[in-house]
Amino acid sequence: MTAACPYLGPQEIAKAIEDPNIYDSRELSPKPTGYGFTAYACEYNRADDPGSHLADLAVLPLPTKLPQEKALETATELCADKPQSLTEAAVYCLSKDNGTAITVAVPSHSVTRIAMFSLAAPVNDSYRDGYVTLAKTLADRL
Repeated sequence: MTAACPYLGPQEIAKAIEDPNIYDSRELSPKPTGYGFTAYACEYNRADDPGSHLADLAVLPLPTKLPQEKALETATELCADKPQSLTEAAVYCLSKDNGTAITVAVPSHSVTRIAMFSLAAPVNDSYRDGYVTLAKTLADRL
C-alpha cells in the first residue's frame, strides 16, 4: 500500500451521494502513526473550487490481523452517535464534526486494513444505498 486515492474515485463518491458536481482528489503525504504503521490519506474537493471540501479518505494497514469487529469498534470511537451497520465489514455514523463517517475493516493476508471515509455533509439516511455502495467498493479494493 502506497496511497489512499486509488481506493475510491471522486466520480464514484459523487454518483453514490447523487451529487452532480465534478470533484478532484489529492493524495496527502503519508503519516507514520507512532503505532508501527503508516496512514495514507486522500482529500476530495470540487474541481472548479479547490476550497470546497467534499470528503477525506484515510487508509490504514494495521501491522497485525485484528478481528474485524474489534477494528470497527476501535475505528468508530470518533462517532458522535451509535454506529449503524452497512455491511458485515462496514458501519456509518455521525462524526463528531457533524459529518458522515463510513468505516470499513477487512482482513487481508496477515494484516487488517481499515478505510475511514469522512463526508463533510451530515448523515442523510436517504443516501444509505450510496453509503453501502461506497463501503462495498472500499471493502473490495482493500
